[in-house]
Amino acid sequence: MERPALTMAGIRKSFPGVVALDGVDLTLQAGEVHVLLGENGAGKSTLMKILAGAYRRDAGEILMQGRPVDIAGPRDARALGIRVIHQELSLVPSLSVAENIFLGAAPSRFGVIDWASLRARAIRLLSDLGVAIDPDAPVNRLALPQRQMVEIAKALADQQSASVLVMDEPTSALTSREVDVLFGLIERLAKRGVAIVYITHRLDEVYRIGHRVTVLRDGRNVSTAMLGDTSVSGLVSMMANRDLADHYPKQPAPIGNELLRAEGLGRAGVLEDISFSIRAGEIVGMAGLMGAGRTDVARAITGADRVDRGRLFVRGRAVSFRAPADAIREGIGLLPEDRKAHGLVALLNVARNIALPQSRKVAGPAGIVPRRAEAALAAPVIRDLRIKATPDQQTRQLSGGNQQKVVLGKWVAGDARIFVFDEPTRGVDIGAKVEIYQLMNRLTAAGAGILMISSELPELLGMSDRILVMHRGRIQAEFTAAAATQERVLSAALGLAGPVLSESPARTARANRVEG
Repeated sequence: MERPALTMAGIRKSFPGVVALDGVDLTLQAGEVHVLLGENGAGKSTLMKILAGAYRRDAGEILMQGRPVDIAGPRDARALGIRVIHQELSLVPSLSVAENIFLGAAPSRFGVIDWASLRARAIRLLSDLGVAIDPDAPVNRLALPQRQMVEIAKALADQQSASVLVMDEPTSALTSREVDVLFGLIERLAKRGVAIVYITHRLDEVYRIGHRVTVLRDGRNVSTAMLGDTSVSGLVSMMANRDLADHYPKQPAPIGNELLRAEGLGRAGVLEDISFSIRAGEIVGMAGLMGAGRTDVARAITGADRVDRGRLFVRGRAVSFRAPADAIREGIGLLPEDRKAHGLVALLNVARNIALPQSRKVAGPAGIVPRRAEAALAAPVIRDLRIKATPDQQTRQLSGGNQQKVVLGKWVAGDARIFVFDEPTRGVDIGAKVEIYQLMNRLTAAGAGILMISSELPELLGMSDRILVMHRGRIQAEFTAAAATQERVLSAALGLAGPVLSESPARTARANRVEG
């Protein structure tokens, strides 16, 4: 039998107050797609960061083709043929797409970057991935799904020298078509003998692309098995150590007064005639394809972007937001689509991130926020949301799911009563998803209202009281929970059906004013 392409044995890693990995083993064979599963905080990303040279292991050994290796940094990993697509994007926003793809490995002539060759190679690679992205565009102007594809292209820029490829949630921001293209590429790489570690929380992908699976829980191995010998329920049980039969535990809450109403909001070339309402106790879902305008709506009603026309009302009172701080003062909290860029200050600790929106309330006489006050505010949030971290731990050290909980915690700790959740469970494991859904139930039971934007139709159908469907910057359809089906929502998102609009309070109020 051939030697494994990679062996990680007895890997241990600790951070202050937290043991992230406790003797973890992982073995990869050439040409296999090995799925790595576990709840957020199980140690998956930490294990891969050790392999990539981002972290130094405290104990254990790493072998490639049976030979011990020492990975002291990213350069060592790259020299060994290890390529990593991280869950958190590692792009330079001010550089172009082509420059990011070949960062540190740009083609040159006579010691000078060969820009024509750089651009041509970027176009060829992006074409192979089936995406149309301008190689000269600055990355900071791209939407999140486009940046995800650039990150993938960057990792695959030198395919010929790759022997181990790690993909950490590579499809979290991709459309179904882009996922199909990526999976075709993965199959081609595996046939060439590349060993692939695939990390995902989407169990439908596991059986579609994987050969073997290793499950981690609390920084330890639970099981390694052939995927053909395991079931979905068995994997869930191993990951969470509990039964999660009800993935969408929706608890209806009494519907109360209107909390927020948008009337005819518009922004040139982006949004047109956006009208809807959110009432106390209600979860309003928002569906739509990439680029349909869902995130633009979220940014408009939370003060991140200005609108050209239309009106916004909070608890029946007209408001105008010049900045997010205005929306925060009105009790509106945003969980953004890109938590790393817009939801967290990664270098600050967990307590400070949670306390940031409440800084004025907990500040002392000189305007300085005492650490003790931050910790006191954060402690119950960390406990209630089951965040696997200490108050003093840097947020950048947390798993993606725990970072998401910290963003949620910022608003739970304050006075927010209107919540805008943009992809609240993206990159979050099944157990953490259920915890987020249960938090949403608790919020609505306490009289909050939620706008939930999601690309996962089962999530929208399972948790929403009403569903709005966006298409090309407009609300194309609105369905009650009873009337919504995957087929009807998808047809509206594709623009295949004419407008289907219910008589929501926002539309009724606006119509009455127009008629009057």
